[in-house]
Amino acid sequence: MDMGSISNLTDYTASLASAQNAQKLGNNVQAAKSDEEMLDACKAFETYLWEQVIKSMKSASEVFSDGEKSPQVDYFMDTAITKTAEQMTEQSLGSNSLAMQMFEQMKRNSGLSLEEVLAKNAAEQGVTATGDNED
Repeated sequence: MDMGSISNLTDYTASLASAQNAQKLGNNVQAAKSDEEMLDACKAFETYLWEQVIKSMKSASEVFSDGEKSPQVDYFMDTAITKTAEQMTEQSLGSNSLAMQMFEQMKRNSGLSLEEVLAKNAAEQGVTATGDNED
């Protein structure tokens, strides 16, 4: 087995794990029973987004490197990226953070049906349910 196929396998595994993490976060938000659980799920989602941003920046910077990639270094780098993303989420947690915005939106919409949520959003935007502007 050549190194190219191992690299492709690890890339595939990482993308599969990323998709599974996104699905798990979505399930956590839907299953949240208390405000604290809902806020934790929102913070986990924001952390996940920060991780993806940092990983994209890292991969963009590696375009110009010519060194060999070590699986051990990649593992520890992923761990460092996760911890950095968690710190970024905690430090930016305020009224304008993504997690708080999501939490407040979910609180406003909790207990409403999908149709009620869509109607409420349309009313907030000044648009009717059919998409026509109100005059």
